[in-house]
Amino acid sequence: RHVAARSRTKRRPYSPAAEGRPRRPRDLDRFSDRLRVRHSAGLADEQAQRNLREHQEDRDLARARGPPDVAGASTGRIVQALRRAGSPPPSTGRPDDAAAAEDLGQRETGTGMAEDPVVQEKPKTPAELDGENFQEMPSVEFWRTWIRRSPVDDVQDFLQSGGGLGALDLGKVRSLAPFSASEWGLYEEGSFRYWSYHLLRSGFFVAQAAAGITASQRTSSEETSGRLLANLTTNAGLRLYTEALQMFRQDFANIKAGAYREPYDMDPRHRQFSPSFILRRTLRFLEEAPRTLKRRSEGVAEDVWLKSPLYPEYYMNTWHFQTDGWLSSTSAGVYETSTETLFLGQQDAMQRTTLVPLSGHLKGRDLAGCKIMELACGTGRFATFVKDNFPDATVTCLDMSPFYLQEARDNFEHWCELRGDTQGSAPGAEFLQAPAEDIPAEDGSYDAITCVYLFHEITQEVRRRVVSEMYRVLKPGGMVVFTDSIQVGDRPELDANIDAFTDFNEPNYTDYVRTDLGALFKSEGFVCGTKEVASRSKVLSFVK
Repeated sequence: RHVAARSRTKRRPYSPAAEGRPRRPRDLDRFSDRLRVRHSAGLADEQAQRNLREHQEDRDLARARGPPDVAGASTGRIVQALRRAGSPPPSTGRPDDAAAAEDLGQRETGTGMAEDPVVQEKPKTPAELDGENFQEMPSVEFWRTWIRRSPVDDVQDFLQSGGGLGALDLGKVRSLAPFSASEWGLYEEGSFRYWSYHLLRSGFFVAQAAAGITASQRTSSEETSGRLLANLTTNAGLRLYTEALQMFRQDFANIKAGAYREPYDMDPRHRQFSPSFILRRTLRFLEEAPRTLKRRSEGVAEDVWLKSPLYPEYYMNTWHFQTDGWLSSTSAGVYETSTETLFLGQQDAMQRTTLVPLSGHLKGRDLAGCKIMELACGTGRFATFVKDNFPDATVTCLDMSPFYLQEARDNFEHWCELRGDTQGSAPGAEFLQAPAEDIPAEDGSYDAITCVYLFHEITQEVRRRVVSEMYRVLKPGGMVVFTDSIQVGDRPELDANIDAFTDFNEPNYTDYVRTDLGALFKSEGFVCGTKEVASRSKVLSFVK
């Protein structure tokens, strides 16, 4: 359309001899015409930008017909070349045309526009940057390519392909891929015990989630509770449950590979098998769930009941819309049940992936005198798995909430009871109330630090201070194992809705999922190690 319009435009004949100059390149003629049109019409900057784009289209068409006199040069470069050669820029006879040519030439050569259209490169995702910084383990590729689906989806694909026996291909059962008994560890010793326990446990949390949503129907909006219940009880819920199965497959494979021990809570003597313990925890959850969902439905979080200058401002938030934030025994007592229900019973398995790089780092070492810190330990449940795998090491649980530290102490004491230790307290465990960005410990005093689900809840500035403190308190050669939510690119199918977790009163989550963690840790002196992905969590290791 543009070329046709230009063919109808009457041009003033140009005579090089009349001006005593050699014939100019054809595209320079077009450029002079454009300058004349621009200034005679007094076009605004926006129109000038449009004209320049049209000029670039003309230039591309000219290149398609054949190389110009100055191969690959933009018009701005031609103007500059003529100036350097002593020839003035081409003029149409108007006194302002030389200034206009100089102005547009400068814009094209650096003071305004670029010489050619600037193509903005799409910024790399954190996952792509991880690929440049870390040794990626097989789990990274698996979760990057696995698509959340259920066996129902596989059956539908089978029926659409004709549904005959000839179309039956177990290799196309993508929801449970890799689809083989050996990959799922079904022939391994202890597989029946592991799978029986985890299927039962996960089923319990699915049922508890349904009960919590049902109990919330009187307090939260009908739309919210109805949508959540539908997501849980339809094929969408089955897809989430299939994802949990894939996480258990990975967890069991880590156990059989010797990365860590079988979970100690599979012991039938564990209190979670006690009906009275289960009843107490369930009632707490069913009391808390309606409150949480009501606040989420309304989008209004309560203020923390405690006003204290002892805590940083970012900490005084009722995360996830939970009652009292981190600052009550009620919150601490229901937290484990709430989060395991949210993840349909796979949270422990995701967190245990933290032990994979840690075990490799400490393998073969005398752990007497070894000190491991669990930073922002919360209820200390994961710290008990650390202690169970490294019983000779001293484990320090650091957190700002005295209520959660009390819960952590209770978890450690129960672990001791299962081991037959009757000392009444947790030997080899320390409990330290302090912020992660200001650790009250001497330089180079710890052999390893684990940090689980902290960084998505703190600001950029605080993250940098936490990393700096980690580096300070670690011994040379010490390791940090970082576990938190997946980020953009780790599971591309979830990228479109990855910011949805911000709706759980997580103000720093959107920023976290786009943070280059490798660059952050390297800026403080760390060396990047390995990367694992575990369902909706990622695990990174760093060495001082």
